[in-house]
Amino acid sequence: MRIAVIGAGGVGSTFGAALARSGAEVTFVARGAHLTAVRQNGLRIEGDRAEIHLQPTRATDDPSTIGPVDVVLFCVKLWDVESAGTNIRPLIGPETAVIPLQNGIDASQRLISILGVDAVMGGVAIVTAAIASPGVIRQTGSHQRIVFGESGWKKQRSCGTLRATMSKGRIRCCSERKYPSVNLAKIRLSYHRQFLHRSDTPPHWEVAR
Repeated sequence: MRIAVIGAGGVGSTFGAALARSGAEVTFVARGAHLTAVRQNGLRIEGDRAEIHLQPTRATDDPSTIGPVDVVLFCVKLWDVESAGTNIRPLIGPETAVIPLQNGIDASQRLISILGVDAVMGGVAIVTAAIASPGVIRQTGSHQRIVFGESGWKKQRSCGTLRATMSKGRIRCCSERKYPSVNLAKIRLSYHRQFLHRSDTPPHWEVAR
């Protein structure tokens, strides 16, 4: 299975490394000092799930050099959706599934206007990770889950293979389900402009009620 990770930060690198360790051909799209370090020293994931060190690591700053893939994990920041979405057009084949994993609620709709409804799915990433230093990702905790929804019959094959690959990589995944608690937490945190570890005070829970 060929996978492209667009935005090799905490989320993209953590899931991409686990999928690569499971046997998938994963290419990371990154930039700057992080890309240089990954090319020179490989990608290292540290944290409570044990260390992963991908060496060598497929990495580039130009998506057009990758060619069509089965799955795109779209992990750029929300404000980069349009520019990055335009740049990944060369990755899209007849059965490619693009899974956006940004914080926010409208990435899928914005990508559909660029890539078409047949290519884009809905997705939610449940993981806590960040770049600790160039080429090194630190995950806090051991939880990894991707929730995604299929919107067309063309992606059934890619999604089935992706689920199997995730299982090998110890990534929990679920398709065609929604997690109200996840959406509720995002709304509550966004309202108070807080991070998760700072939100467990009574005024914040009043919003949830």
